Amino acid sequence: MLTSPAIRTVRQHFPRAYIAMLVGKQSADVVSENPHLNEIISYNRTGKKNTEEMWRVIHQIRQREFDLTIDFQRKFRTSLLAYLSFAKCRVGYHQPLGILCTVRVPDKVNKHAIDRNLDLLRAIGIHPEDRALELFVSEEDREYAERFLNNRGISAENPKIGLFPGAGWRPRQWMPQRFAAVGDLAAEHLQAQVLIFGGSKEGDLVSKVASYMRSNPITIAGHLKIRQLAALIEKCDVFVTNDTGPMHISVAMKTPTIALFGPGNHKKFQPMGEAHITIRHPVPCSPCKQFTDRCKDNICMKSISVEEVWEAVKERLKNW
Repeated sequence: MLTSPAIRTVRQHFPRAYIAMLVGKQSADVVSENPHLNEIISYNRTGKKNTEEMWRVIHQIRQREFDLTIDFQRKFRTSLLAYLSFAKCRVGYHQPLGILCTVRVPDKVNKHAIDRNLDLLRAIGIHPEDRALELFVSEEDREYAERFLNNRGISAENPKIGLFPGAGWRPRQWMPQRFAAVGDLAAEHLQAQVLIFGGSKEGDLVSKVASYMRSNPITIAGHLKIRQLAALIEKCDVFVTNDTGPMHISVAMKTPTIALFGPGNHKKFQPMGEAHITIRHPVPCSPCKQFTDRCKDNICMKSISVEEVWEAVKERLKNW
């Protein structure tokens, strides 16, 4: 998601170029409708025959005879793939293995990820016009979202609030009871229709949030493709979410987003734009080391109150 401004900028600079994007198979749906790309090359990183898959991808990118590669990942594997593509110009971060790049860009750790990606382009004289995220969905995806809501009696006359209580890393999750409380306040005071979203492994969490609610939310977990999820988020009038992928999807779909940050680095990943709000409370240990479960009290997320999130929701729905 966070590479979408860079993709657009490359296309604007090279309007007639053949532009391909190498992505993990699990993420291909995010860019599959992107009109700035000529081709999506998917890479199954979780397959058992990893070496075989690596050589398949190398063969495929060599066939394309690319002149330029831009590595947004800063990983050994992507740096190596760029090197093995035989492209003459290879742009990447100085670390790790910057020696494999022909243009090496220093990595600024506390800079927003969008700007870090755009720095790679600036290094070769390509300057962005804007930093807005994009996610392209098809008419079929939007029709799916329309049918989904109609079949569940969701009316266009009332505001729709989306809740996303999950996160890929447990310490990023705000408490289920508090998500439920915000949903009930919206239903009671604004007659809002509450939609609780979750990923493929978050069905239990979504059900838990719903079980704490007095009102009757719509639960959506486990069966959506990424672009279908995006089309449904686009239908929401406000989206309350932890620091996780759907937060960026919501921003890309231009849905007012309330992002709850705790252990994650808000300087690198918070939503950008006046339509969005980041709620966090600074604590000495935040941001903390990613994907560890050493934290016992999760004080950064517990510090976020129902009241301040509810005030943010009311602010975003003040025209209803």
